[in-house]
Amino acid sequence: MEFVRQISRKLHEEHVAILDLLGRFEQCLTRLHGQPPAADDPVWRSLLSQLDAALQYEVTHHFDLEEEQLFPRLHQRGEGDLAELLFEEHEAIRAVARPLLKLIERAGAGELDGAGWKALKVSGLELVERLGSHAQKEEGSLVPLVDEMLDEQTDRDLWSEYAEG
Repeated sequence: MEFVRQISRKLHEEHVAILDLLGRFEQCLTRLHGQPPAADDPVWRSLLSQLDAALQYEVTHHFDLEEEQLFPRLHQRGEGDLAELLFEEHEAIRAVARPLLKLIERAGAGELDGAGWKALKVSGLELVERLGSHAQKEEGSLVPLVDEMLDEQTDRDLWSEYAEG
């Protein structure tokens, strides 16, 4: 689908990127059969670094745009149920992401023992499920609505603010 608004296109790009990253993370977690990768494995370290940066961005900047700028507009438009559902999912994702980010940091430093690896794997797979499902839901519902409900000037203003952050 082609989007007219810059914000819609950006949200779409971010969803595609996070879904790709989550897919690679899930493959890595399920392929290793209980054994953590070597701490100095460059592919693993790169994946952890990308995941850390993406999660930090996703649960702050991306979610903030939606919660502060887009969800109120959904409420005004009569789509409050969707806004509330997506907000509740943000909260559930944050609850998984916070401890996972600490585990990712420890894994990157080579400080995970067997229990830590198991916790990372369980939390990681939960995040893959929650955030992946959420991004797909937003692709099917939020992004098209945003593209439709924003006028050109509002889109420009939101884009300018979002791009600065």
